[in-house]
Amino acid sequence: MSYSDNQNLELISLIWLDNMADATQENREIQDKLRSIVNYLRTFDNCKQCEDYIRNIINDKYDKIILIVSGKLGQEIIEHIHHLKQVISIFVYCIDKNKNELWAKKYKKVRSVIVQINDLFEQIDLDRKSEEQKLNQSIELLINKDEIIPLILQIDSSLIDKKYLLNICSKFYENNITELENIREFEHLYSSTNSLDWFFNETFLYRLLIKSLQIFNIEIIFLLRFFLQDINQQLIYCSTVYERVYHGQLMTIDQINLINQSINDKYIRFNSFIIANRNKEQVINSLLNSSNTNDLHRVLFDIDSNQIGKQYKEYIIFPITTYFRIISVNFEKQIWIVKIIVFNSNKSNENENKNKNPFQLAHLLRHIGQLDQSEKLFYLLLNQYPSMNSQCYDGLGRIAQDKGLYDISLNFYLKSLQTVSLKNRAHCLNNIGCAYDYLEQYEYALQYYSQALTLMKNDIYQAMCLSNMGITYAKNEQYQQALECFQHSLSIREKSLSDNHPDIGISHTNIGVVYSSIGQLDLALKHFNLALKSFSSNNSDINQAIVYQNMAKIFQEKNQFDQALQFYKNSEYIFQLFRPVNHPNLVYIQQQINQLKQQN
Repeated sequence: MSYSDNQNLELISLIWLDNMADATQENREIQDKLRSIVNYLRTFDNCKQCEDYIRNIINDKYDKIILIVSGKLGQEIIEHIHHLKQVISIFVYCIDKNKNELWAKKYKKVRSVIVQINDLFEQIDLDRKSEEQKLNQSIELLINKDEIIPLILQIDSSLIDKKYLLNICSKFYENNITELENIREFEHLYSSTNSLDWFFNETFLYRLLIKSLQIFNIEIIFLLRFFLQDINQQLIYCSTVYERVYHGQLMTIDQINLINQSINDKYIRFNSFIIANRNKEQVINSLLNSSNTNDLHRVLFDIDSNQIGKQYKEYIIFPITTYFRIISVNFEKQIWIVKIIVFNSNKSNENENKNKNPFQLAHLLRHIGQLDQSEKLFYLLLNQYPSMNSQCYDGLGRIAQDKGLYDISLNFYLKSLQTVSLKNRAHCLNNIGCAYDYLEQYEYALQYYSQALTLMKNDIYQAMCLSNMGITYAKNEQYQQALECFQHSLSIREKSLSDNHPDIGISHTNIGVVYSSIGQLDLALKHFNLALKSFSSNNSDINQAIVYQNMAKIFQEKNQFDQALQFYKNSEYIFQLFRPVNHPNLVYIQQQINQLKQQN
């Protein structure tokens, strides 16, 4: 990972618009103080440049801006940017308070008109803390058991990670004296036994963690896994909380509706550590004192801690791996009341072995459709583990293939081949064959598949390679050879795998494609339906999407356009979950849907 000057690793950005912002030594000293409050500071002396920056450069929906303006330039710019969601608060720093209050009072986001610099520092610090409190937690529903954070916690951290992280932090905070001192203190004094102090002191470590969890910045989360592990470990030795506790936060109506729809059904997990309070009235008063906007609504979580909440000093905190079941959702006196109970004991998490392979995490991200995050992690691992370059290039090749970037995919596979171990050489040759197949260079594809097949000792791997060879033969309209490969592959799989194994479904899919190509449509549909039975355990599987697409083609040929349209829509829905919008298959499916709609 390489840090960019335009990349804010924290939640809040600070912009100062003033003709003299950079012109005097006094103002440069003010900038230093401002950076100690909000590190990411940008200064402007031109309204147009400032507005363009706010609109165009800060495009991360999670980045929020606190804006400082002079009286004169404030009057020019505020009417143009006041409506933008990323602008959360504005301070007018000027000489004539009374004059500027006259025009500023009509703008809701103008928090204050200030003439004393210390008042400005104090107000911005309060505003930052308030906004971070709103932003530092968002809720997500547990959709499947393959959760990323629990897996990250099982990967051993290393000194290389900490060194890499500190290099990033030193660059990001290079003009922030306060945080540079904190970084030096961290280097010399941090230990697993004081991790909770570092979390609650809200220094750079806390802010980086909160932002990375909020936007799921996999690189920073991965590098900070030692911090997450240390906090979870330290919580084991804290006192257990037995009574009900309360947590308040602001949420969108969509989030609230999602919770409401999940009563006694799904589990929820907060993508941060939940900080709770025994005093219900105190939490309610805090919520009522917070600004309730059209976008955000007050939510009180009434939590049955189930002996999982932990007491640390004056705080009650739940491990980040904690899941909750929703009991009820009600709206009372301007506040949504959500009753939840801790579902998991976390004892199993505590005892789980570490030593998970970081490459498992990268492959899992790819498997669940997080291609960009998987790619970022593979590049990070490429820098950190030079001896594992072959695995990294293989992973990057698979991601490029998933994105439909077949030239790039081939280049990565060829790089992987240069350093691959003899044990994995057959798989690498098979992947190169796949890349050539996608590039429609079928002769090369078959050559590499043949090389791979001679090296493969495992029947299941042979079945995979035979299946790939069959696909290439089918694309080259050599249907008899294709059918022989597919049937051979299926016979191997049926001896070794259960009937509902997805590989059985893939074999039936391939056989169906061949029968469809030679005009035996009913036989094709028979095998496609057998394939769907094998895939039935997962309702959102990319293999299902491929079957739906092929069935849609058959119904088109049979002039059964309504059925064809429905199967294309089924296929489109799944492809959109796992593939980028410009993926060739998805583009083709959408073209067919539009064509069928026009026919109707």
